[in-house]
Amino acid sequence: MSKKDQDPKDEVGVEGFAKIARGLAGLFDVLGDFERLPRRGRHEKDGRVMEYSFSTRTLGEAAGKRAEHEEPSARAEPPRRAAKRSALELVEPATDVFDEQDEIVLLFELPGVEREAIRCLLDGDILLLEAKTDDRLYRKETLIEEKLAAGPPRLNLRNGVLEVRLSKEK
Repeated sequence: MSKKDQDPKDEVGVEGFAKIARGLAGLFDVLGDFERLPRRGRHEKDGRVMEYSFSTRTLGEAAGKRAEHEEPSARAEPPRRAAKRSALELVEPATDVFDEQDEIVLLFELPGVEREAIRCLLDGDILLLEAKTDDRLYRKETLIEEKLAAGPPRLNLRNGVLEVRLSKEK
């Protein structure tokens, strides 16, 4: 069968399978590196950062028996604490973004929020908004791709809608 007679879909399937196989080979390489690493830590390889924590357990250990070949650790680990439950519900507010000629305008829906409970920060090209009511925490990070002029964002809260204005560089 010549290349002309082959279905183009077959060629795409072979390329897709090759990509999957390369990805699996890379995964096995990374997993092989874990054998030489401590049980907890941070591993960097090929620009990827992985934080991990793992242990090896046998079925007997899972049932409460200790493996014979394993030495008891010299240092006992501190007991783990569970995170405190919060009564606040975390909500991402509905957002509209308008790119005007001299500025970028963002509208956030924040029902029931007072002006004093709003925190809005511009860090580089990321706008962070946090607002709190008695039972909700509104939080939203927005990437701003335009070049912005120096200065803080201008805020205006009306009827549960926060208007944030960011001036563009000229």
